[in-house]
Amino acid sequence: MLFDTVCLATDFSPISARAVDYVLRLTNAGCRKVVLLHVSDGPKHHLIISEPPGLDADSATIYEDTLRDHLHREAQQLMLETATRFQEAGLEVEPVIISGNPADEIVRIAESRDASLIIVGAHARKGLKQAFLGSVSADVIRRAHQPVLVVRGSDIQ
Repeated sequence: MLFDTVCLATDFSPISARAVDYVLRLTNAGCRKVVLLHVSDGPKHHLIISEPPGLDADSATIYEDTLRDHLHREAQQLMLETATRFQEAGLEVEPVIISGNPADEIVRIAESRDASLIIVGAHARKGLKQAFLGSVSADVIRRAHQPVLVVRGSDIQ
């Protein structure tokens, strides 16, 4: 089959929701299994830039742990909802939630699961944001050994 196993990296954004629709269309190309991957690089990625004001080191650690647990539970719920859509379409789903560098983990998991295609979303960043933040999708494209489908979000409101 052309795309027997697909690795879909999701951050649960509207762009990722659009990528889910692409995977559902790939059933016509032989897609039977989806490795549904969410990579978190920690609470700082989502909300924390520095220690919250007025908290000592121990309190900040507890705060960070609580936030990390909350984000993990939220990711599990969103993962379940997304996996259900794939299962209802007759696809086998392997949900994976891990922490680490997103590009590193996407490439590693896709390789280890023998995925024939990686699907990632691309947030429209330009100028300095692109230069400083980098691009997970561009990094995955450079390093992956299999084809990468990038779902762009430029027309998503």
